[in-house]
Amino acid sequence: MLDHLARRVLTLWPSRLVPGEALHRRALAALALGRFVAAEELFEAAAADYRRELRVEPLARLRVHQRMARARALADPAREAECMLEIVRVLNRLDRLEAMTPPFALVDAREVLARWLAERPQDVRVVGLPATAGAAAPPSAEPEAERAAA
Repeated sequence: MLDHLARRVLTLWPSRLVPGEALHRRALAALALGRFVAAEELFEAAAADYRRELRVEPLARLRVHQRMARARALADPAREAECMLEIVRVLNRLDRLEAMTPPFALVDAREVLARWLAERPQDVRVVGLPATAGAAAPPSAEPEAERAAA
């Protein structure tokens, strides 16, 4: 109850008191703890601040984190796999992204993606990820012709 109240106060305060960066990091912390609803609320509050301040790059990084959180919150490996392709597409436009684990330092975006993919449930299969994603496509994703040739 107290955590919910504190989160509500943080998301409703004017951005001068709680800047978007702080809200973004709180959202990442909530996500790291598996608190998807709290993370979503904090992501939206941070996004509002970024929009007010016309901060395009931090907003783009936030939206990638938000998509990752939404995909993980689905708790459905098949639907998460569908979301991953869009996440990879958007993330490949960024050079740097906050890590998904504390202290949430800015690191290479592909490194964040590779770590996030490594943490995904093992029954999620993703077809068409670029080699920079750090995960190879499973054998079942190979074209029929390649399988026949082997």
